Amino acid sequence: MIKTVIKRDGSEVDFNLGKITRAVQKAFVNQEIENEEVYTVISNDVLGRLEVEGKEVVELEHIQDIVRRMIDQNGYSEVGKAFSKYRRHKDKQRKSREKIYKSIKNICKLTDRENANVGNGPSSKLLQIAEVASKDFAELTLVDDNILEAMRDNKIYPHDFSWMSVGTTTCNFIPFRKLLSNGFNPGHGYIRTPKRIRTAGQLFCIIFQSSQNDQHGGQASGWFERDLAPYITEEYNYQYKLIVNTLETICSARILKKLGLKKVLGKLAMTNFIKSKIEKLAWERTDEETFQTCESIVANLNTMHSRAGAQVPFTSINIGTGITKEERLLIKNILLAYEKGLGKGEQPLFPNIVFKVKDGVNYEPGTPNHDLLRLAMRVTAKRLFPTYNFQDCSLNKGFPEDVPSMGCRTSVRWDRHLSDEEQTCEGRGNISFTTLDIPGFALECKYGKEKSIEGLEFVFAKLAKKYGIKIPSVYADIELVKRFFLMTDSYFDLTVEQLVARFKYQSTFTVSDFPFLMNGSWIGSEDLGALDKVGDVLKHGTLGIGFIGLAETLVCLVGKHHGEDKDAFKLGKEITKFLAEKANEASELHDLNFAILATPAEGLTGKLVANDREIYGVVQGVTDKEWYTNSSHVPVEYEISLFEKIRIEGEFVKYCGGGSITYVELNESPGENIDAIYAIVQAMHDADVVVGAINFPCDRCLDCGHFGLIEGDTCPVCGGKHISRIRRITGYLAEIENFNYAKYQEAMNRVKHDTRTA
Repeated sequence: MIKTVIKRDGSEVDFNLGKITRAVQKAFVNQEIENEEVYTVISNDVLGRLEVEGKEVVELEHIQDIVRRMIDQNGYSEVGKAFSKYRRHKDKQRKSREKIYKSIKNICKLTDRENANVGNGPSSKLLQIAEVASKDFAELTLVDDNILEAMRDNKIYPHDFSWMSVGTTTCNFIPFRKLLSNGFNPGHGYIRTPKRIRTAGQLFCIIFQSSQNDQHGGQASGWFERDLAPYITEEYNYQYKLIVNTLETICSARILKKLGLKKVLGKLAMTNFIKSKIEKLAWERTDEETFQTCESIVANLNTMHSRAGAQVPFTSINIGTGITKEERLLIKNILLAYEKGLGKGEQPLFPNIVFKVKDGVNYEPGTPNHDLLRLAMRVTAKRLFPTYNFQDCSLNKGFPEDVPSMGCRTSVRWDRHLSDEEQTCEGRGNISFTTLDIPGFALECKYGKEKSIEGLEFVFAKLAKKYGIKIPSVYADIELVKRFFLMTDSYFDLTVEQLVARFKYQSTFTVSDFPFLMNGSWIGSEDLGALDKVGDVLKHGTLGIGFIGLAETLVCLVGKHHGEDKDAFKLGKEITKFLAEKANEASELHDLNFAILATPAEGLTGKLVANDREIYGVVQGVTDKEWYTNSSHVPVEYEISLFEKIRIEGEFVKYCGGGSITYVELNESPGENIDAIYAIVQAMHDADVVVGAINFPCDRCLDCGHFGLIEGDTCPVCGGKHISRIRRITGYLAEIENFNYAKYQEAMNRVKHDTRTA
């Protein structure tokens, strides 16, 4: 006779026939059938079946299987189907709770390092716990099964998926000029227009912080010097009047006469000589105030926390093309403030400084801001930033204004919802983006169960004609390559479907859901009411489709990557061009701004390779290390000259309208060798690079302040063991000890280039 029931969690309880009866009753009541006699009959049938089996200990799942059979045998098959459906639903909920509880337990012990700039304090942990629950909600209620299956197979990876349920965006280029000149409301009251540069700088930081609270990605000032220049003028006028008023107040008529001054009807009259002296002093004081302002901006953006204290905002400041006296002053001082560092000279992690390189403005010697470009290079040699954004590259050609970028690489360009005269990057950003695991596609095509496609040649020829695919002749007969293009085509379409569905869901939210972003920060949002939906505003942003691991994809397909073989290079270009053509098609089809993004993979770079390794094993050159190479980069561990790496990668970025970046690695800081940095910048400029960055170890002893490459665990100067080691990760800076495991391994294997080759 049955005595004990084993529950799903392994615990044991006494057998109770009444619980079976209640379960049967609930199944019938849910189908609007009430019959006490039937409940009893079915319950007794279940008991009879169990007694026939003769077991004293039975698992709960087994009992429920018998309940379903007995319901069917009594002629209530529809009730039986509903009962099974209910069981599956409860099982799904149960497994979800178990997964959530396990994740929460791990987070409470140590914050996940998927994002190197998220802290480890209570607010950070609480944020991540909320993200776990939000992700579960989105999977259960917001995503179709076919998309969810592709996500769980890691074929497509929607970034910041845990934020999907709250409908927010990835990043935006904030219209600081508009917000500062008109005033703005950060959520708790209206902020008036500033009157001096220091106040403008404080509000500049508050705007950044408020923006971060409304979205999950980064925010950028695209036109820093332009937007703050009016407050330099205000500051100068203030300082000028202050000097004159001080003279009038403290000087007697006799002293004024000695100075060549006099009062005329209560006003100070002066010679041109004295006036020029006062103007010079007023400008010097304005310069001092501007430096103090920029210094406070750097300090605040490294200490002002957002997201309920979970992290400092992901901020970027674009500079370099303003040529007025006021604009140049701002460029100079933000560079000097960043160069100075934090309170004890520590490396600032934020803001990301991006210097916009532009022909005729700062690129060539003798242009108006070439001296500021040289200053930027000096700061780069010490602080890793600025990075360099090339305004004359092919992607930016013809755009009517500067095209700024986030520090990570993200940018926006042509907006199909604006006329040519209205085109702007300001007040726009990335709505959301999803990455394709193209090495995973190649591995499945090569090692998966289904290796053949009926009518492959015909199907591929049709695809190649539609998108202009030209496989290099040496690979023309390789079926694997053709299957890869067909699989990529299929998953690309699924990704478009996923992004459109996410956009439509985001469009159901109202202005009141984003109290800062949708009150003037996004283009057109100032014309909406609190309860208006935001879809017509969001449509100006981009939907990004990213890709990872082009190098590993090529190795899987043809045995070599684009850095080591010319034909593999050509095939890599065809793959990237194909992605860009697909994005253009999606834009036309859905009337939205789709763009290819060279994915800034942080946590993702290890997740995907680990998943693919589990499925396909260790594949040499593909899954045999802890990371996939970012986007179309030459593998970080591959020995290649600095200039060849730049040349190769420059051939791919023209397809990445959503953003890309090219890195070079140096053994150590170039120090005073600014000409070496200029040579690298020139090479990037000539190679059609969009955004370029120069990496090197940025180590600092926190005991004595010694700066430079510090090998080993102790400082070579003071013997101290408190060493800060800053490295670049997906465009941003972070302590290397905060990198996740995969990204740490990648950083440790980066090949260094000798500055003497420059």
